[in-house]
Amino acid sequence: MSDDRERWPIRSLGAAMGMALLLGGCALTHLQAPAITPGSVELTEVALDQQRFTVHLHVQNPNDRPLPVKSVSCTLQVAGVDVGQGQSAAPVNVPANGDADFDMLVTTNFITSIPNVLRRLVQSGDVPQYHLSGWVHPDEALLPPIPFSKSGQIELR
Repeated sequence: MSDDRERWPIRSLGAAMGMALLLGGCALTHLQAPAITPGSVELTEVALDQQRFTVHLHVQNPNDRPLPVKSVSCTLQVAGVDVGQGQSAAPVNVPANGDADFDMLVTTNFITSIPNVLRRLVQSGDVPQYHLSGWVHPDEALLPPIPFSKSGQIELR
């Protein structure tokens, strides 16, 4: 019986620490999604089977704590057709209530996607629409990936 009385403070302390960690972890996961805005796009490599673009992205962090980003991944659609996949080039730290710019490499294969895109554009007769969607992967163990999505018209000049 004396063993149980001696272990009680240790068990209580362990339970209290576990609860504090759990509540702290919950507080960490209540982050607002950052706003991701695609900027300029530069063609960096052209080959018959694939093309590589550098897409400049602007990230706004609405949270009151820095957001370390390990990576960003995305899918690019044009006229509803998957035309490419992207991955950020390097990690970035977005300051609390601040913003940062970084580059993403997007790889496309126009040989396989252009016929479908052209068919859809001819059928609709509209200005081409793009849809960029993906995930921001925070560089913190307790934070889940944060989704983002951006759509708009491709300006033809």
